[in-house]
Amino acid sequence: MKKIELVNFKTSKDYEYNLKRVINIIKNSPADFLLFPEVCLTGFDYENWDNVNRFAKTAIQELSSLKKAFALTLINNNKNYFCLFDNGLKYKRAKYNLFGNEKEYFEIGEKPEIFEWRGLKIASLICFELRFIEYWEKFRGVDMILVPARWGKERMPHFKTLNNALALSTQSQVIAVNSANEFSWGCSFDAWGDGVEVSVESVLVEVDFNKNKKIRKKLNIGIQ
Repeated sequence: MKKIELVNFKTSKDYEYNLKRVINIIKNSPADFLLFPEVCLTGFDYENWDNVNRFAKTAIQELSSLKKAFALTLINNNKNYFCLFDNGLKYKRAKYNLFGNEKEYFEIGEKPEIFEWRGLKIASLICFELRFIEYWEKFRGVDMILVPARWGKERMPHFKTLNNALALSTQSQVIAVNSANEFSWGCSFDAWGDGVEVSVESVLVEVDFNKNKKIRKKLNIGIQ
C-alpha cells in the first residue's frame, strides 16, 4: 500500500512563489509520493519565455535537495520535461506529443517509455500524450501510469473518460492531476476502473498494487 498525494496546483505569475508553495506542500505531506500538474511552476508563460527556461536551473537545484519522492513537469532548454525526484532527480523525459501553439515554442522530446523506480514499473503521459493509443498498448500491465496535465476546461469530460479507460485497458494504476488554472481535477483509478476523483487542490489516496495483480488474474486479458 502506498500513500499518494494528488495536487491540483494553481500556478501564479510569480515563479519563486510557486516553487516555495510546491516545496512547502512536499515537506509537509505525509505521502510516500506526490504528483503535481504540468508546468506548475511557471505555466505556459510564452511572453517571458527566456525567464521560464532560466528558472529551471533554480527549480531543479532546490527540488533536488528535498528528501521526498514527487513528480512534476518543468520547462528547460525549450522542452517540457517530466521529472521524478527522490532525494535528487531520478528520471526525466521531455514531452513528445505537443499540442496547439506548444509547437511554436517547444522542441519535441522522447516518446513515452517504461522506467523502473523503487521496484515498480512506471510510465508517464504528459497531458496531450494521453490521447495516443499506441502508448496504451505499450504500457499494459505496468504498476503505475502518471498523468500530469494542464487540460483545457472545455475538454475535461475527455480527460476523465480517457484516464478511466486507460486504467481498464492497461489494468494498471492511473494517477492523474490537472492544473487548477484550467479545471481542478485529479484521479486514482485501479485496474478495475474503481478509485477516487478529486476536485479540491490536494487529496491523499492509498494505492494497493497487489490488488491490481489480483484483478489481472481474475479478468485475464493476457497481461501478466
